Formats: sequence, C-alpha cells, structure tokens
Amino acid sequence: MASLRLPKHLRKKLKKPFGHLISDVNKLEINSETIICIGDKTSEEILKKGIKPKICVYDGKIKRKRIQIPDIIKKFDAKKIEIKNPPGSLTEEAFDAINFALKGESSFKIWVDGEEDLITLAAIALAPLDSLVLYGQPSEGVVVVRVDNKNKLKINGILKEMENEDRDSK
Repeated sequence: MASLRLPKHLRKKLKKPFGHLISDVNKLEINSETIICIGDKTSEEILKKGIKPKICVYDGKIKRKRIQIPDIIKKFDAKKIEIKNPPGSLTEEAFDAINFALKGESSFKIWVDGEEDLITLAAIALAPLDSLVLYGQPSEGVVVVRVDNKNKLKINGILKEMENEDRDSK
C-alpha cells in the first residue's frame, strides 16, 4: 500500500466522531481484549486508569503543540516502535507498525515522528472485530470505537477516497 494523503473534502467528515463520545474517561467501560489508544492524552488517561492497552500511539503533541511525553507513557512496559507519518498522511510504515503490533504477543507503544491522528483509520481497518479504538476529540473527550464490520466498511471507504501518493512523483 502506498502512502495516503487526506484530501480537503474529507477533512470535515473526519472531524465528526466515528464512535461513542464520552466526556470523562472514568465513565469508560472496557469490555474488549484488544484496546488501541491513539494520542498522547488518551494514552495517558487510559494508562492512569490502570488499563493496559495492546497499542498506544503517540507523537509528543496535543492540539498540534509539542508537549513532554507523559511519564506514564515513558514507563509503560511495552515494546517501542518508531515511525514517520507526516501531518495529513497515512504512511505504509504506519499500517505496517499497527499490523506488526496487533500480531505480536506483547503490548506496543508506537512513537510517531509527525502526526498520529490519521493512524486511527489504520487501527480500525486492521484491528480484529470487537477491539476498542480510543482517540481524543479535542476539548470534548474520548471517542470509543468498537471495531465491527460496519465501522470497517466505513473506514475502508474513507481510505479508498484518500489520495495515493506515488513515491516517484513530485
């Protein structure tokens, strides 16, 4: 799979939550074996709650502002993968990292040089059915996506609409 770019017409569509928006992570009920957290704040909150996700994806930024990586993420006992994923993109490297982490025995933390937002799409597309994908909705809370066939179809449709970046072109 080539790298994908987010076209302007999809930006508005992706601002709407894909799943159930909860304002307080303490109201979260976890009933899945595979939990994937996207974002520094979401990962930090879930780890503080004592939940051990299968995957944490983080980029050292909140609302595009550089932050200190929270200690709880640094100390999270998981194998670390480092990838590049430019803003507004979804790279083959991001898909490969999520896929590798899902197949591995242990938990993983994926450090993204660039931006992690769109990796949510890869996580939903690749995660096994009944997984939970959690990501932050800025200033509103956490979105909880239960991975089911309906969500996978929706995400695969969005991925098809994204623009392929041919590596040989300018």
